[in-house]
Amino acid sequence: MAHFYEALDCPDLFCLVRTPDQAEYDGWGTPLPVSDFSTGFKDATDAELRLFTQTKIKELGENKNAGRLEPDWIAVLDERSPRDATVVLHYNEALSLWAQSLEDAEVPFHIPGDADVSEGKIWWKWRLPISGAHHLFNSVDGGDFVILGLYSRPEYKGADGVVNVEIPYKIICGEIKDPINQEKYLDTLRRRYDGVV
Repeated sequence: MAHFYEALDCPDLFCLVRTPDQAEYDGWGTPLPVSDFSTGFKDATDAELRLFTQTKIKELGENKNAGRLEPDWIAVLDERSPRDATVVLHYNEALSLWAQSLEDAEVPFHIPGDADVSEGKIWWKWRLPISGAHHLFNSVDGGDFVILGLYSRPEYKGADGVVNVEIPYKIICGEIKDPINQEKYLDTLRRRYDGVV
């Protein structure tokens, strides 16, 4: 895993959990490069990883020791990661909040992309280049339904299952037009992020 290195446009966002019994966690992102390690999560299912994360955060929170473990996000380095420099990101949002945001915007209820609904939460999952993980994290964090929809469009996923994060990121930044024509809404979001609205 030593080829995952720190780059100016790719900060250390993720706190590496190597084994289920790990006692200490990095306060802000595990420094790169990451040396090879043996994981205690080999062959764990998405549901098992999600349950572990939620349980561990609750346990650590009771001791005020959660570090940078994040209840809404999981980043998974798997057997593919060293070969193709990808990471699998999981993001969740409460189903009730998602439904309310769509209702408030007068948009029919839908859940875009590769998502599972479990115990009142929607979990999305993307495989993407680790160099673009910060784009997805910064754009999606907060659960805006248009942004989540952009990153979840099947046309931005390659035959290898890797999402081309550059296209939705450039749409959000206004560098290219959204072919589905949500420009008015995206323009409002851009102005909000720039502090205008």
